[in-house]
Amino acid sequence: MKKIISIIALVAVLAAALCACGGSNSKTQPLSDIFAQIKNEYKITDMVEFEDISTLDKFYGITADDVDEFAGGINNSGVNQEEIVFVKAKDAEKAKAIAEKLNARLKSKLNETKNYNPEQYAIIEKSNVDIDNLYISLIISENLDGIKKMYKEGIGVS
Repeated sequence: MKKIISIIALVAVLAAALCACGGSNSKTQPLSDIFAQIKNEYKITDMVEFEDISTLDKFYGITADDVDEFAGGINNSGVNQEEIVFVKAKDAEKAKAIAEKLNARLKSKLNETKNYNPEQYAIIEKSNVDIDNLYISLIISENLDGIKKMYKEGIGVS
């Protein structure tokens, strides 16, 4: 009887260990790695990257209290409106607030380019803010579909 109880206990411990290792988080990559892969794949060079949270606060009003992790950047040419923002929020409520701020930024960029840069306006118009659990993204790029695919794979959402 002791042997059966020991075996059952061992199986339970192994099952718990395997469940802990097999969660969806094991599929996710750091946002900075995902962004680096995207920059390399799409030869993105004219981008000022977000080096610290103050940049997110400056452009979007997103503060350190809201964020677990972030990556991305803004094209620094002045004409090209390319912008890539990846954020992992601390909780669902903060994710919703971050999405609202990114949507406000997207609307602002649409208004800015509508009358003077129709080519860039068309690119921005195809963009949107995506929320996947705690991950929020804004991708404004002529390579939107490919970048979005790489991002979703990187965070474990297909």
